[in-house]
Amino acid sequence: MKRSVCIVLFCVFLILPLFFACRVSQPEIAEATPVPTEAIQADDTVQSVIVPTPMETPALPTVPPTPTPTPEPTEIPVTDPVITLIGGDTVQVEADFGFSDPGYFADDYLGNNLTSRMTVSGEVIPYKVGTYDITYSVTDDDGRSTTVVRHVEVIPVEMPQIVMPPEKTVYLTFDDGPSAYTEKLLDVLKKHNAKATFFIIGNKGRTDIIKRAYEEGHAIGVHTYTHEYKDIYKNEQAFFNDFWATQEVIKEATGSYTRIFRFPGGSANTASRRNKGIMTRLTKIMEDLGYRYFDWNVSSGDASGESYTSSDVKNRVVGGIKKHSDFAIVLQHDIHYQSVKAVDSILTWGEENGYTFLALDLTSPIMHSEVQN
Repeated sequence: MKRSVCIVLFCVFLILPLFFACRVSQPEIAEATPVPTEAIQADDTVQSVIVPTPMETPALPTVPPTPTPTPEPTEIPVTDPVITLIGGDTVQVEADFGFSDPGYFADDYLGNNLTSRMTVSGEVIPYKVGTYDITYSVTDDDGRSTTVVRHVEVIPVEMPQIVMPPEKTVYLTFDDGPSAYTEKLLDVLKKHNAKATFFIIGNKGRTDIIKRAYEEGHAIGVHTYTHEYKDIYKNEQAFFNDFWATQEVIKEATGSYTRIFRFPGGSANTASRRNKGIMTRLTKIMEDLGYRYFDWNVSSGDASGESYTSSDVKNRVVGGIKKHSDFAIVLQHDIHYQSVKAVDSILTWGEENGYTFLALDLTSPIMHSEVQN
């Protein structure tokens, strides 16, 4: 009996661990997913469909990024300062009364601005045709220096072509006004529908008269501001100063500058001989600057004492015009009463004989006397 009980207990203790081991190792069955209504068959028999739960995709191992190597710093090459000339190292300008440098700047190799340290040497004579050199230099903090040269070429101002007028063309010109007689002269010219040219003296003012003459189609030209030969022909700069003072008066009256003029005393004057050769220089300079100067080929004699009456003036003018079948440039002065009074009869004679009276401009035929200095 005792032996049988022992055998039974031995078997129980042997089987129980195996039973529990099997229970633990058996896989769990996934809960069935309900089948939608559409899955019910016609015979209303429901078939269970077991949908396994999807397994998660294992994450790939993270690969650390390759570190970017730090670049080695680039060494800035040490160089001399750099000078930059605005407009280039060669410029071409038309002749003028002044010259303005196109500009420049300088930097060192680190980009520091050195422009304020620059030195500039050389001279450009802007009214004289030719080539000039300007030198630019600069030195940086370390003593390195750079020098460059700009070539400035001064060229003549381009002028319009001269156009020869029809035969029997007369250019009446009046110097030294305006005066108390100029408005009367304008009335006479208007009556005959004739045009004339006024070479004015600037310090007389009377911009109202100049304005009227300009608006009525007459030409306005520079004569002088003071008519003082000893001052005007002292040197080129003195002449320019006198010239531009008159230009400003003309601009005030007309709104613009003029490009025609007559030298005080004419280009053949001898009053300029206190400055040897100045007239030879000035005649070329002024033409290079884009101005036309006009002398005359008919003189009324009203300023030289040769014509004391209006009849004298008329006879001299008409006689001179007859000698020039192509064109005549007549010198008169509207500061002399007898000369102004003669204009009406001169124009009447001209109309009767087929003459046309025009104002001078840049395309008019030039009349130059032989320069005496």
